[in-house]
Amino acid sequence: MRAWAQSHKGNTSLSLKRRNAAHGIGILLGVGAFVALVGAAHAAEGDKLGGNLTICKGAYALCAAATCSPTGNQISVRTSNGWASFPEVNCTCPILNGDAIADVNAGNMQGSCSPPDSQKIWSLYSPQLEIPQEANNWTRSGREALAPPQWCSAKLNAGETISNCFSFLCDIAGSAPNGVPLATCHCPMGESFGGTKVPAATAFITQAGQLNNQICKQHPVTWYNPVTAKDSIETTSK
Repeated sequence: MRAWAQSHKGNTSLSLKRRNAAHGIGILLGVGAFVALVGAAHAAEGDKLGGNLTICKGAYALCAAATCSPTGNQISVRTSNGWASFPEVNCTCPILNGDAIADVNAGNMQGSCSPPDSQKIWSLYSPQLEIPQEANNWTRSGREALAPPQWCSAKLNAGETISNCFSFLCDIAGSAPNGVPLATCHCPMGESFGGTKVPAATAFITQAGQLNNQICKQHPVTWYNPVTAKDSIETTSK
């Protein structure tokens, strides 16, 4: 009986993990379908996607699968109520080329897709299932580049340590040994997409870690606006 219970518990945990991953993948694919429609319409740089979102073209840093390190400094963030200050983290992110989503009136962007000089680049977002990651030596494609979304539970109390790199400025930082161009992005820690402080007991989704849940407490970048403190997936799965 004990063996059955342990097996059942393990199966439940695995099933929950699969449901959580499927939830994240569903969101990612939904965003991907939306961007595909934009691409099909031949969006030009600066075209509005609704709300404050804009398409930018060319080189950009993609930090969706990155973990970051606190610097001990503060970073200023544009919000609907003016500028706010948050703890700063640095994130090393690959540079990609193509169409990317930006909010040119958020983060620390200045109303344009153009970076301030040739040694700077913006951290933007595009839906990708494969992303070069530092943990796997910046492999460009294949299994080691997979970046499946994972759900980080509110019970981890890690919400206030997440990194938000959407529409923030980066320094171009050379290339990895395999030639992947890199950027060092300066991002706020514990800031929501709305410019407010994220409570510790907040669930979120990240593409960092390849489903290794320990990454949830290593200042991962989240591209999904943190949800409420109640972890709805775990609650409904019990």
